[in-house]
Amino acid sequence: MKKILIIFSLIFIVAGAFWIGHKFMVSKEDPPEFADVNTSLDPLKCDLNKDACEVKFNGVKLKIDISPRPIFAMRPFSFKIINGKKLGLKDPNLVIDGINMNMGSIKARLDQRGDSLIAQVVLSACVVDLMRYRFKLLDGEKDTGFFVDLDLKM
Repeated sequence: MKKILIIFSLIFIVAGAFWIGHKFMVSKEDPPEFADVNTSLDPLKCDLNKDACEVKFNGVKLKIDISPRPIFAMRPFSFKIINGKKLGLKDPNLVIDGINMNMGSIKARLDQRGDSLIAQVVLSACVVDLMRYRFKLLDGEKDTGFFVDLDLKM
């Protein structure tokens, strides 16, 4: 019985020491930062979550569209470049990077269907309320210089 009382006393003392140490080590005035992200983003000129976007690149009029709309994190959606065939790319693919967070790169293959290039994409979730992703068009490993930005709201 005496051993059990000593063990419980030691557990209580250790737990109390951790609690007191935590109180003194963590300041209420300087809360910990969980993510170093840029949350002040300028609005996009064209929001793909609302409507398709038309752009001109290398003399070709392209229409960028997604479905379903709006998109959500961790749910697949289609990314379509209408008239993308006219760009004459041999191995079209996308590299998707976060602009206001560091989530690594997502790679997606673009398949040709008619005159369009289509990819199935799943975007990752993050701790920020508004995540901005940049979809860069590549031909194999070569950057074409074409990109589209897309906002994902949590």
